Amino acid sequence: MKIEAKDLEAAYIKAASQLGCSTINLEITPIRPARKGFLGFFQKDGLFEVAIKKDGEKKVKKPKNNNNERVEKSDRSEKVKTPKIESTHKNSEKNDTKTTINQSEIKSEPVKLQPTKKQTLNIDHSIFDSFHKIDENQVTKSNDDMLVEIKAGLDKLFGVSMFDIEVSELSIYDADTIYIKLDGADAALMIGKEGYRYKAISYLLFNWVNARYNKGIRLEIAEFLKNQESSMAAYLSGVIERVELIGKAQTKPLDGVLVKIALEQLRDRFPDKYVGIKNSDEGKFIVINDFHKK
Repeated sequence: MKIEAKDLEAAYIKAASQLGCSTINLEITPIRPARKGFLGFFQKDGLFEVAIKKDGEKKVKKPKNNNNERVEKSDRSEKVKTPKIESTHKNSEKNDTKTTINQSEIKSEPVKLQPTKKQTLNIDHSIFDSFHKIDENQVTKSNDDMLVEIKAGLDKLFGVSMFDIEVSELSIYDADTIYIKLDGADAALMIGKEGYRYKAISYLLFNWVNARYNKGIRLEIAEFLKNQESSMAAYLSGVIERVELIGKAQTKPLDGVLVKIALEQLRDRFPDKYVGIKNSDEGKFIVINDFHKK
């Protein structure tokens, strides 16, 4: 039986719960070590082989001694006790002399501890060496050359990971934005719970592309961004109705990429009104009202 777990302890617990037995009866050998990843990305559980131990030989209980044997043993032990006392005194004196000699030797010859070598993890940092280096010749490059370089950098970045992900589409979205679409079997892992990993990858790629090519990005992983935009449009329909009736409104607290999506949609809908982000204890929200004229 093979299972996946983050470490050996978790493998024992998971295997015991699945097989319905105690961890003492299990024998687990690692097949593939777990991968910690880099900056929270590309983490993957290890693979372990699980086997149930065979029952050992039963211990044979010795028969109890009779009362006569106990009496004979007690008599023998009493006879042997007296010489042991003298021998213990002699042994204690010898041990005292040995300890004093050993202590003097230890004081005269201090032991030098050799520093242990720390295990280092070999990580290929070449992909990050040129992240913040700006080449003056990049300004004169065409859009096609720029897309080819970005595609090569993305393939190298995701190629060193253990995730099944690839760049399915790369194009010019507008004059200041590059559209990047990632897809694959592990697309859900790249999005993360509530989109937190999507947000981190988006910031990582934006810092690289903006510093090198002076462009923004529009990142799509599978259909995540499209689904978020459609759900946000359905929610903002009620907000838009309130603005059209009373001239102002505000959204509920939003988080992550939803703030940016809502801000873009409301500014497109109300170009002549003030649409801005406000902070509260519950999170960020967007307000829509008229510009204050002096």
